[in-house]
Amino acid sequence: MRRTALFRIAAITLVAVLATGSGPAGAQLSRAAHAQRAAAQTMGTQPRTWHVIAGFSQVLPTGNDSTQVVNQFYPRTLTIYQGDRVTWTINARGEVHTVTFGPDPVLRKLEDPNQQVIPTKMGGKTVFVANPAVFFPSARGPLVEADAGSARHLLNCGKIGPIGAPVPQSCTIAFPNLGAFAYDCLLHSGIPGNADMDGVIKVIARPRPVGRTWTVWAGTGNAIDANDGFWPSHLSIHVGDRVTWKSGGVHFHTVSFGIDPRTTPLLVPVGKTPQGQPILAFNPAVVAPSVPKGGVYTGGVANSGIFGLAGNYVNLPGQAFLRAPFTLTFAKPGVYRYYCLVHAPLMAGTITVLPAGQ
Repeated sequence: MRRTALFRIAAITLVAVLATGSGPAGAQLSRAAHAQRAAAQTMGTQPRTWHVIAGFSQVLPTGNDSTQVVNQFYPRTLTIYQGDRVTWTINARGEVHTVTFGPDPVLRKLEDPNQQVIPTKMGGKTVFVANPAVFFPSARGPLVEADAGSARHLLNCGKIGPIGAPVPQSCTIAFPNLGAFAYDCLLHSGIPGNADMDGVIKVIARPRPVGRTWTVWAGTGNAIDANDGFWPSHLSIHVGDRVTWKSGGVHFHTVSFGIDPRTTPLLVPVGKTPQGQPILAFNPAVVAPSVPKGGVYTGGVANSGIFGLAGNYVNLPGQAFLRAPFTLTFAKPGVYRYYCLVHAPLMAGTITVLPAGQ
């Protein structure tokens, strides 16, 4: 009966502490984490396809001599994330373009009109053959820019467009590597007196998701997590991340930071019986939860207590399972060691918190 009453008192205490666990530090971290998470969602964490327009044209009003044509890529410089793709689409009538990456000397050579049409003897006659390196894709299947930040190989979409012709109207290239990749339209670059039709794709590291929630299991008794162990016992996270400790086992555990298990016994004497026998009670430092404001942890004491984990710890007939997961948000870099005060020193774990940018 004493144990049942103690369980109820500790559970009520835990609810009270969690209910009052808010403050300026927690609110500031919450706002910052919200902003970072929104930014990361805007930037995207999954590969996506970006679009570049190849050339512009517009029909001018009656009285003008011709359609206005602008041989440029838009945007001329595009920043994407590692693993993303870029699709170039023709937006001009009567014009064809190429999207060609490669070493500068190779591009300069292929931009020469004398290199783009090759006189070739066929059947005793001279025919002018389109240079495959200019007018055809450099590889079959999907095109991938494999050079890591510098042009060492020719990668060419070949001729795309014009609008309305029975030829490819677009070309897509994947970028798995970091770096800046310059490219040209071979048909509209290197012409004296005209601006080059060229562009740059800048590939940067994909943003890491902010405010991730991790789960550590406590004493589930399965193949990877013994009854007296945490899994994983060592976890590396980043500032702003959260860790939730859970267990599906039937053993009592705590998650206790900043408490020395060598000087914190599970049971403490609180008096003696009339016969002189000691009366032992659960140590409040072990049983009672101690949660920092807002659940934001920067060091010091934080303790789930015996009831602060999700699991069927009080697995008695007619009693519902407890569902009160213990969660901390880590706001300061460092290495934090913690124990289960019921099974210490064998049951221990560490949380390594890295700066948000690493």
